[in-house]
Amino acid sequence: LSPGVKLGLLGANGSGKTTLLKLLTGEVTPDSGRVERADGLRLVVFDQSRAQLEKDLSLRRTLAPDGDSVIYRDQSVHIAGYARRFLFRPEQLDMPVGRLSGGEQARALIARLMLQPADLLLLDEPTNDLDIPTLEILEESLAEFPGALVLVTHDRFMLDRICKVVLGLNGEGVSGIFADYLQWEEACSLPKSDEA
Repeated sequence: LSPGVKLGLLGANGSGKTTLLKLLTGEVTPDSGRVERADGLRLVVFDQSRAQLEKDLSLRRTLAPDGDSVIYRDQSVHIAGYARRFLFRPEQLDMPVGRLSGGEQARALIARLMLQPADLLLLDEPTNDLDIPTLEILEESLAEFPGALVLVTHDRFMLDRICKVVLGLNGEGVSGIFADYLQWEEACSLPKSDEA
């Protein structure tokens, strides 16, 4: 996975998508083979459980704990401008995140995630329970992300728009590289050969 590579992972539930992500993070070790990570690799994970926000903390302090600006892609950006990018109004900056709607809290999580310096971004089902505006923001943020990206999602449209290559897993140790969701789906519907 090199900078700019955007890889989608496909497969039925239980086929090994989350396990593969855990192998990439080092959370689990492979039964055979090895995973090589570049020295100083900055890895950021967005998992299905979505780390909880501190409900009493303001949106301002959630995004910018130490001041009124954030560092986004090596540039200082005023917190109001950065928050506006994620559809927040200036008057929401001092509101506790616990008072934000579910969709707004998801946007706050995405906004915070995108502030973390990363060479490799691993996303495990980031689209679950997101409203349309939040999905659009997530998609735009991922499309602009300059590092490598591995995306697990059941949102086939996002997968096709973001990922340039797809790794399909069958849950039995067999995988294949595909151009997009449709190619993978067609391959899955082919009759199985008796040849090994």
